[in-house]
Amino acid sequence: MTTNEQFDFFVSNLLDDAVRDFKSTEQGKLLESKLDKMDRDCKDILAKDEQVFASECFDLISDVSGRQEAYVYRRGLRDCVVILKELGVLA
Repeated sequence: MTTNEQFDFFVSNLLDDAVRDFKSTEQGKLLESKLDKMDRDCKDILAKDEQVFASECFDLISDVSGRQEAYVYRRGLRDCVVILKELGVLA
C-alpha cells in the first residue's frame, strides 16, 4: 500500500467515525428523521415512475454531497498540518 493509499485509508476511517458521531447527535437524528419523512412523502405523493426519478436524484445528490464532504475533510487535515508547520508546532 502506497503512502497516499495509507493516508486515504486513515482519513476515510476518521471521516467515517466523525459521520457516525454526528448521526448520534440530536441534530443528526433530526435530519435523519426529516429524510425518512421526505422518503415516506415521496412514496405517498408521487407516481411509481416519479418515485424512481426522485430516488435517483436524491441518490445522486447524496453521492455528490458525500464526495464533497470527504474532499473538504481531507483538505482540512492537510491545511491543519500546514498551519501547524507555519506556527512551528511541527517540523
